[in-house]
Amino acid sequence: MNNFLKKPLDFLSKMRYTISIESKRFKIMNENKHYYTELHAKGFRYTNKFSGFDSCCAHFSTRAKVGTITFERAKMDAVDHYWNQQKRYWVDYTVGKTFAQTGHKEVTASCPSYFEGHRSQPVFEEVK
Repeated sequence: MNNFLKKPLDFLSKMRYTISIESKRFKIMNENKHYYTELHAKGFRYTNKFSGFDSCCAHFSTRAKVGTITFERAKMDAVDHYWNQQKRYWVDYTVGKTFAQTGHKEVTASCPSYFEGHRSQPVFEEVK
C-alpha cells in the first residue's frame, strides 16, 4: 500500500479510537447522579454591606449509593467547598435536607430562561 492511501487510514483509525474513548467517558459521566444539600446560616458576621445569603445549595455528583461512606464523603466535600465560600458572612451553619435529580421538565416560552437557550430544568426530589 502506498503512503497516499496509508495516511487517511491512519487518520480514520485514530479518529475511531478517539470516539470510542470519548463515548466511554460520556457513559461514565452519565452514570453519575446529581444531588444537592441545603446549608442554612446560624448567625451572620456584622458588616456594613452585604451580609451573605440565608441559605445555599451544595451541589455534588457521585456514582455511589445513598448512605454509603463514598456518598457521605462526596456530600461533605461539597459542603466544605460551599462553607469556605460563605464563612466570611456566616458564623456557623447547619446541614439541611439532601435532594436527588430525578429527571427534567420542559420549559415553556413564557419562562425567561427559555430565551437564554435553556429548554428544560432539572427536577429534584428529597432523599429519604
